[in-house]
Amino acid sequence: MGDAVRISKKMIGSELARGALSVLARNVLCLCHQIVMTDAHELDRVDGAFVIGMPSMTDNEFDQCVAGFYQAASGQVDWGQALRALHEAFSLWAIHIFGLDMASGTITFSFEVGDARPEAAIDFARTWHRHDPRTRLALQLDEGQWMNCREHFDDAFVARDPFYQEFLIPYGGRWVSGMKLVEDGAFVSLLAMMRGPHQIPFSKSEDALAHRLAHHLSLAVKLYRTNSRLANQASNSLALLGKIEAPLLLIDEQRRIHFANPAARSILDAAETLVERGDELFCRRAHDDTELLLALRRLRLSNNAYLGDAVAPEEKAFMRCALPGSAHHFGVYLNAIRPETSMGAFGRTPLAMVLLHDPRRRLQLDPFMVGAAFDLTPAESQLAVGIARGMSVNEVAIARGVSIETVRSQVKSIFAKTGTSQQSDLVSLLATLPTHTR
Repeated sequence: MGDAVRISKKMIGSELARGALSVLARNVLCLCHQIVMTDAHELDRVDGAFVIGMPSMTDNEFDQCVAGFYQAASGQVDWGQALRALHEAFSLWAIHIFGLDMASGTITFSFEVGDARPEAAIDFARTWHRHDPRTRLALQLDEGQWMNCREHFDDAFVARDPFYQEFLIPYGGRWVSGMKLVEDGAFVSLLAMMRGPHQIPFSKSEDALAHRLAHHLSLAVKLYRTNSRLANQASNSLALLGKIEAPLLLIDEQRRIHFANPAARSILDAAETLVERGDELFCRRAHDDTELLLALRRLRLSNNAYLGDAVAPEEKAFMRCALPGSAHHFGVYLNAIRPETSMGAFGRTPLAMVLLHDPRRRLQLDPFMVGAAFDLTPAESQLAVGIARGMSVNEVAIARGVSIETVRSQVKSIFAKTGTSQQSDLVSLLATLPTHTR
């Protein structure tokens, strides 16, 4: 590697102290990615000179970071503020700590800081946690044991693994180092420090520094539990839903509205097609209201509560509401959120996530809405929106750092799920969104 990626102490002194990399350094890292992958253990220090990727914290910065953990555990500061120092020091895409009740499969608390979109956390809780090879590996660790994904999942594995190709990389993630923070009976807490596909994995020296910090984070999480300040995960999930631009509600089988984000609240306040009476959701037209009832019944959110229980419950349902004075129809997409399959991330009550689409408002395609409409993976929904915006297959592959063959395979899957056969048909379909789910 030689001088190509070597930077002296004098050149970067204060930069490393803040845990930041210059734009120039990032470009060099991308050019030297393959070298780094095969020789990362030699990146820490060579002949007295620091090499890119070497972490650095002054004693004062280390102490401040540790103090932040304990302040968060005692409720003096938010966990987001405490984790932000780690995020900046290690140039992370995202950092995530969460607790699991292994007996029930429920997330007991979850805190995230970084550049990941809120939809990623929701999709993870709804579906992709069941396919995550990293979590399965982390759960096998002993308390206090550190893990670097580079040592377990090589490029060949990542290239063929659905979790990486359909979920993590499309959302902007790739590398993870982390630790099992706590294991106490059925309770487990994990730390994940993540970087994106155009960054480098953690070096040994970075892992060593992070491991030292994680020891204090482990003690802080134990204190947090002792102080009975565990956050309600349902509240955390609702905060994430509030950041989603598409109109979205959570309702139960009795139509009671558990949550409505600002976009959905605006539609309810207009009372043009959907209305809120008391705390329940209704359609203005009697026919539409009956269709809403039937759509909820198809989800069968309660077990053994309907005639014909031998019928398998559906995970998605779709209905239309007439728009007054218009030939268009308001699209209502219902997605089942069951505690046993979503790790209890939205509480212990089975709910329907309701996404609303007004065909008169076509300001911008929302990948989350497109995915819900056609049952696309995150990778497929983002690719479909990219195609609609004029991106080529090559441009998408370069942006994600994946092969053209992978993207082409995803295009074929999109065509199959949407019933289209060429990109122009797909673009036309997405211009108004579907009139039914497939």
